[in-house]
Amino acid sequence: MAIESPSEKGGFPASRPRIFASDYSLSFALVLSGVLLLAFVVRFLLAREIATPWIMADELIYSELAKNFVETGDFLVRDAPSHLNNVLYPVLIAPAWLAVSIETAYDVAKAINVVLMMLATVPVYLWGRRLMSPGYALIAPALVLLMPGMTYTGMLMTENAFFTAVVTACFAIALTLERPTLFHQALALGAIGLACAVRPQALVLLAIYVAALALKLGFDLRTPDGPRGIRYVLAELRRFLPSGLALALLMVGYVVDKSVRGDGLESGLGAYGGVVKVEYDFANARAWVLDHFAEIGLSVAVVPVSALIVLFGLAVLGWALSAAERAFVAVAASTFVLLVAEVGVYASRFALRIEERNMFAATPLLFLALALWLARGLPRPALLTAIAALVPAALLVALDLTSLLNIGILSDTFGLIPLYRLSAVIDGGVATVEDLMVAGGFAVGLAFALLPRRPAAVILPSIVAVFLVVSSYYVFGSVRDQARATVGLVSASRPSWIDEQIGPESDAAFVYGGTADFFGDAQILWQTEFWNRSVGTVYNLGPPDAATHLPNPARFDYVTGRLVPAPGTRNPPIRYVVVPYTVTLRGQQLVQEGPLSLYRVQGPLQLATHIGGIYPDSWMADFAAFTHYAKPRRPGRLRVRVSRAGWGGESPPGKVTISVGKLANVNGAPGINPLLASRTWTVRSGATREFTLPTPGYPYRLEIRVTPTFTPAAYGQADIRQLGAQIQLGA
Repeated sequence: MAIESPSEKGGFPASRPRIFASDYSLSFALVLSGVLLLAFVVRFLLAREIATPWIMADELIYSELAKNFVETGDFLVRDAPSHLNNVLYPVLIAPAWLAVSIETAYDVAKAINVVLMMLATVPVYLWGRRLMSPGYALIAPALVLLMPGMTYTGMLMTENAFFTAVVTACFAIALTLERPTLFHQALALGAIGLACAVRPQALVLLAIYVAALALKLGFDLRTPDGPRGIRYVLAELRRFLPSGLALALLMVGYVVDKSVRGDGLESGLGAYGGVVKVEYDFANARAWVLDHFAEIGLSVAVVPVSALIVLFGLAVLGWALSAAERAFVAVAASTFVLLVAEVGVYASRFALRIEERNMFAATPLLFLALALWLARGLPRPALLTAIAALVPAALLVALDLTSLLNIGILSDTFGLIPLYRLSAVIDGGVATVEDLMVAGGFAVGLAFALLPRRPAAVILPSIVAVFLVVSSYYVFGSVRDQARATVGLVSASRPSWIDEQIGPESDAAFVYGGTADFFGDAQILWQTEFWNRSVGTVYNLGPPDAATHLPNPARFDYVTGRLVPAPGTRNPPIRYVVVPYTVTLRGQQLVQEGPLSLYRVQGPLQLATHIGGIYPDSWMADFAAFTHYAKPRRPGRLRVRVSRAGWGGESPPGKVTISVGKLANVNGAPGINPLLASRTWTVRSGATREFTLPTPGYPYRLEIRVTPTFTPAAYGQADIRQLGAQIQLGA
């Protein structure tokens, strides 16, 4: 069948708008350099406004890996090997920890982040220059600089390196598809390897390489006056034999190595090995994949996705695209589909939220698609344009914002943060936001399809740019506020207070856990570890913090209050110990800062008192206990104040039982035997009562039970905790 010319098909106009007429590459390169310098300054200043690492324990782990790599050459967390294989990012930020001051190291690491992420504009611009004039080629890197994802430069996350690594690898793959020389193939495989060293997720680039090659060959066969037949395909595939052989050798070597070691093949994925060992529900995975496609379209204001669909359709229809354009469309389409699908399937089992941060590396390719579509004169064949305009907008209907808009999106789904903020202030809440989102998507789709070419060439990229700026404003504000609230858990003004007190070269242990607020305990621990070089070993009063997955070096015996070493080990000498507000030690308290105290101790580490089951705001759930291990030796008295004075709403009456007696080992756990005294009472909203109970000589234990509990969330409040009563103790 004869291929009609673009003008005959209503596509590329004979006189397309020329917004950027000049073609002075040097001038545009200088302009790009100036923009990058300004953008670096702006992004670094914004990154410095993020007061502390808060995506925990990820940021702590990467900072610990970087710090230990500088100090010892090993990748350790709390002096133990890490379970992570993605070590390239910690190596890249490691020079920051040559600074003695943690504040300086944190700032330098952020500066490195800004450089790493902004480097993505280089392959984006170079790629654009292979496809279009310098003016149009500037559109994509400019949009990259406006992305909300740039806010990750203020966080110690692999996204900063992964973003640029994926874009670079995609560019290298496209170069290889154009001219599969040995150098280009080595460049592509090397870039893929570097991306995998940043994060094993980049293994999807191998599938992208294969899929893009298949698409490129298909596009070639559809090109007017282009090659035809299976002989061309086979000849082209032979040119890629070096890549195939290299990959085959790597796979065989990997399998042999794992077999010799006796490890499973998935062990090379490190902490991500579980993703290939579980079963996925197809229907559930499909739903999450659709949600991810919808969200990434929303995050870029729809238009770039529509542009990619049009370009893909034109390549399939056999329009006269250049070899570079066919390679770009093949890589962009493969990356967009496979990367988003990979993340959607993963989220369906492991995240249960939209993981934009794992797929936003595909967005620069969408911006390039928009720029190429504009440079090509905005071709809009009727049926293809209708599909391109309607599909991304229609996908937005599938997004269930009621289940998606929650605090979890702050770290993972920047595209939804503006909607989350809007739902809190607009009449109708989430339902109204959903209607506005869908209406906006279809409005932009109509603009893509119906605006006259000349104004559309300006209006459409402007819509995307303004949308990115507004989104970035709300994303940055949310992240900044979250970081400020997190650092406030310890000390907003002096987060390095332990190093200031005893010096960064000293060694201080940290006693973790023992309160009712497990998440709050973990955040306080992680913040303290990050900001104080002197804090090293962590001893647990309960289960270890789940995020680090590290064994306990020792544990506390609740019956004696003493530290018990792990089997086959001895307790190391300890001079300084940091404890939470629920603990006092036998030793000298040096300073108290927020919920923590710093002690100097001598001899074996032993608790003096411990109170468990009480939140920092004095509320307990259904059980709390106070154990006194040290003085006074003589019997005495203890005042216990029980109340619901802090709750003025409705609540079911709670039966309070207070018991006190000698501390004893009861079935392997601390308990009371014999019982010395007990009291009962019924607590109601707003009520308060104080009890005075006799206490035996130490060690003794006080236990408080309240049943039933209530949750403020059942009465229209945000607090979802199960609460029994507020507790205060006094001599």
